[in-house]
Amino acid sequence: MKDVVLITGPAGFIGFKTVLTALEAGYNVRAVIRKPEQAEKLKSHVKIAPHAERLEFAVIKDLTAPGVFDAVLSDVAYVLHIASPLPIETDDFERDIINPAIDMSTSLLYSATKVPTIKRIIITSSMVSMIPFEKLTTPDERLYTARDINANPSRSVAHGLEAYWNSKAFSRIAISEFLEKYKPHFDVLQLMPGAVVGVDDRAQSIEDLVKSYPDWSLRMSPVLGTKQTFPLSDVPVDVADVARAHVDAINPSVPGNTDYILCTGSPDGLKWDDSIEVAKRHYPDRVGSKELPLGGTLPTSRWAADYQETERAFGWKFTTFEDSMKDMIGQYLELIDAEAKAPAA
Repeated sequence: MKDVVLITGPAGFIGFKTVLTALEAGYNVRAVIRKPEQAEKLKSHVKIAPHAERLEFAVIKDLTAPGVFDAVLSDVAYVLHIASPLPIETDDFERDIINPAIDMSTSLLYSATKVPTIKRIIITSSMVSMIPFEKLTTPDERLYTARDINANPSRSVAHGLEAYWNSKAFSRIAISEFLEKYKPHFDVLQLMPGAVVGVDDRAQSIEDLVKSYPDWSLRMSPVLGTKQTFPLSDVPVDVADVARAHVDAINPSVPGNTDYILCTGSPDGLKWDDSIEVAKRHYPDRVGSKELPLGGTLPTSRWAADYQETERAFGWKFTTFEDSMKDMIGQYLELIDAEAKAPAA
């Protein structure tokens, strides 16, 4: 029997795919949820149901409280900490985004020091922890590595996206300080995804896609005919690769106490508007329809990152942007076709 893996954030885009990947790999999963009613919804999902006997749940309403993880870590060997505050708009960014991001991670780490069975903790960080927020629109040309970090993030922010951006840097700094101070018996790896794309396994309708994955419409802007003005960095990563990296990071062959960039790229960079050509190549009969009108745009900000270092450590290559967008567009079209064939209510 494989080890018990605790996973936070199982209802999210990345979290759900990671739970599914861990179950498919044979692990016993203890998923941390905030509301009891989430358990049945997750366990009965068509993708999860075949593995339900190896999935259990622990309810924690507030992941930031000190000691709150003490009661759920018994017999756990590995922790995949994915839960994190989202970039919401609020009247107090520090209270609702920055502090919770820090406190979730440190609360978990402190509790884990009391549990001798824990071997490794994998934490979902983000590539946005590597650079100041203003670099999003004024990037430099150097190659960034996993050792880069925004060492001086600000708590004074103008909106939710900037608060989220800085919260990732604050959290990463706090984790590094924890490791230096306490030198725990377990390894800690921080995985830093770029802009996550790909198939949302939770979705069973178009409404699911749009509502449960807020960035879906943004990523799909070029093929949906929507014109965006704010740029998105050219560091896409497939959600399947993000989930695989979390589960594969359990393997001791992957060096611990290390940070890893999760993204794909090309020597000359990628352009988000290239998804239009992807649609033309793979779905020629659908382009120009009301479902795929094309003609949209999503400006691209250049960001060179050394993702090959991660590929060497994990022993596999990231999914290409072309394949990720092909699958993402394909899921959208499949759901449209399924809804069109469904009998009227």
